[in-house]
Amino acid sequence: MKHLLLIGLCLSTTTAFAASPVLLETPVTYAPGASVVDQVKSECQIENMLTTRVGDVLRKRNKTGDGTVASTGDASGAQVLRLQITHILGVGGGAWTGPKAITVTADLLEGGKVIRNTKINRWSVGGMWGGFKGTCSILDRTAVAIGKDLGRWVADPSYVIKEEAPPKEAAEVGAEAAPASAVAPASVE
Repeated sequence: MKHLLLIGLCLSTTTAFAASPVLLETPVTYAPGASVVDQVKSECQIENMLTTRVGDVLRKRNKTGDGTVASTGDASGAQVLRLQITHILGVGGGAWTGPKAITVTADLLEGGKVIRNTKINRWSVGGMWGGFKGTCSILDRTAVAIGKDLGRWVADPSYVIKEEAPPKEAAEVGAEAAPASAVAPASVE
């Protein structure tokens, strides 16, 4: 019985000393010179995808009602996660036009100063039913993966996000395809 009481006390004290909440700064923005096909940018609204997916992860981590804060808002002592989209690989046509990827940089700020930063690149070919998915839904899969990575990264300062290599299909498509800016994108959805 004494052991159970001791374990209970230890567990309750660890939650009392939990790290401060982390809020996602909104809106998520594009870095200057970010590489993205305009049609994908306007139709998929990747910045909103990332806000939703990363915000949900932070909301669960914080165990509060909110996981985001406006860039002009008050973070109230919380750390702030700032995301910038640097690259989106994808044209319309869903899985038929090859793998899709999102690359972002993330800065963790405390008191307005950057305390850590990282770069994340995640790829997807759409999963088992990828051939039936549109470009936006495939990119949403990468946003989910980025959210999970960032949730772990903000919780554990020793966690290093590994650079994800492109899938085999990307190498094949990349060897055959013209640059994304020269490709006339098909319908995105």
